[in-house]
Amino acid sequence: MKKILIVLLILISIGFIYLSTQGLFQSVVIEQRAMPGYRVAGIRHTGPYEKIGDAFNQIHKVADEQGVPVKMIGVYFDNPNEVAADSLRSMAGIVVSEADSIKLSSLPNLTFLSIPAGDAAVSNFETGGMVSMIIGAMKSYPKLTEYVEAKGIAEQVNFVYEVYGEGKTEYVMQLSGQ
Repeated sequence: MKKILIVLLILISIGFIYLSTQGLFQSVVIEQRAMPGYRVAGIRHTGPYEKIGDAFNQIHKVADEQGVPVKMIGVYFDNPNEVAADSLRSMAGIVVSEADSIKLSSLPNLTFLSIPAGDAAVSNFETGGMVSMIIGAMKSYPKLTEYVEAKGIAEQVNFVYEVYGEGKTEYVMQLSGQ
């Protein structure tokens, strides 16, 4: 029994250390700043946001097959506090140039979206993989929501998206009318 307890404590310690390296204790700082516009080619997903992974794999494969640079972006259209999980709408996408947009336009199952440049509430979170991105989302979205509500600008949020970069993810609530 004592050996089982020791092994269990070691496993819990390893898990805790791992989560610590993935951002568990990283602080979230929200800033309001201008964001660039994005032209996005993507695959729509309906269902729980945490199940969008297959759509990301599909768009990544399309980009690789078509020789298009891969800069991933996830766009989330519904508030999960107001819409049932099985009805949540999102899009796994890549940021594309105008030329790449034209190149991809004939492919089936792709959706194109233009996110205009604008003012936004942004959380930059250091990420190094899927676990840290999940932790980043779990920590950033409540803070972003708090921020826009405290500033009285929650009704102005028109796009919620994540831009995935090398070593970081930007969690964004873009505002209209800015």
